[in-house]
Formats: sequence, structure tokens, C-alpha cells
Amino acid sequence: MKIKQFVSLISVAVVLFTSCGQRQEKKEVKEEKLNAEMEFFNRFKSLEGKSFSGKVVFVGEGVSSWADLELVMTVRECHDTIVYIPFRVGDNTSRTWMVIMENGEKLRFRHDHRHADGTPEDLTMYGGYALEGGTPFKQIFPADEFTCNMLERICDNEWSVEFSEDLSTYSYSLKKEGNLVIQVDFDLTNPL
Repeated sequence: MKIKQFVSLISVAVVLFTSCGQRQEKKEVKEEKLNAEMEFFNRFKSLEGKSFSGKVVFVGEGVSSWADLELVMTVRECHDTIVYIPFRVGDNTSRTWMVIMENGEKLRFRHDHRHADGTPEDLTMYGGYALEGGTPFKQIFPADEFTCNMLERICDNEWSVEFSEDLSTYSYSLKKEGNLVIQVDFDLTNPL
């Protein structure tokens, strides 16, 4: 009888020890992801109030190119939980990227599109949450449920935003079905 009780106690201890180890591992992975997202988010603070010129470095076949247009991003405002980055394409000032730290635990990327009078366009606030594996320099945002419900054809979109490791370049890119559609690079060394 005592041997059965001893074996049962050992089994329970092993299960508890293993599950605690798994919880600790998941917690460490979550903290590492959050730290990378916070570092990425905080990189914008040194750019606040500055504008930067961009250029198209890749455009997919059959995609309208912005190559002949002036491209300018402005890190307009940095708050504790949100960064506003208007992105001007030629004379079109309808776009603002939003980098949002939600509840201090997950990074979100949004496209806010507005008419000239400030009212929202029909297709606005689309984007997604950062994937696992992001770094302090690069985050990837696949289309989230909100975006998919808004417009099914952009449900397979994936946006990447990236700082070069020497912080000389900021890149915005869009992939669709895993294929690069467009990439714009901004020169951070020469504010406008």
C-alpha cells in the first residue's frame, strides 16, 4: 500500500513540476516578445516631429507604382500607447499609420484613411497584430479578424515595418499570399 502511495505522490510531483516548467517557459517567451515589441515601439520616440523622404524599392508586376510620386512619412506624435505616422503619397494625404501598444501587452499596426474633411474613408483602420518572432528592429502584422471582416480580399495581406540595425532606414512593405507587393524605404539620416 505504501509503495502505491509513494508512486502516486511521485507521479503527481512530476506532473506539477513539468506543468510549472511549461508555464514558466511560456511566460518567458511572452515576456521576450513583449520586450521586442516595446523596444520597436520606443524607436519612434527619437523621430517624433520629423519627416523623412521615401522611395519605392520594389513594386510587384501589375501593381500601381508610386515611384514617380513624392513619398513622405512624418512621425507626428508619440504617446505612451500610440504613434501616429502620416504617410503622404504625392498630393494624397489620406493615410496615417498607427503603431499601437494595446494594454501594454501586444503591438498592433493600423492604416487610418481619411477624406480631406477628416471623415473616415470606407476602408480604414485595417491592419493586424504583431506575429511571434518579431525583433526590436522588425515587426510583421498579418491581417486580423477585423480586417478580414471588413474586406475579404485583403485578408491575406501581411504588413512589415522595419528599422535597419544602424537606424538609417525605415521600411514599410506589403505581402499578399506570401509574395512581396510593394516596399518603400525611408532615409532616416536626412530629415526634411
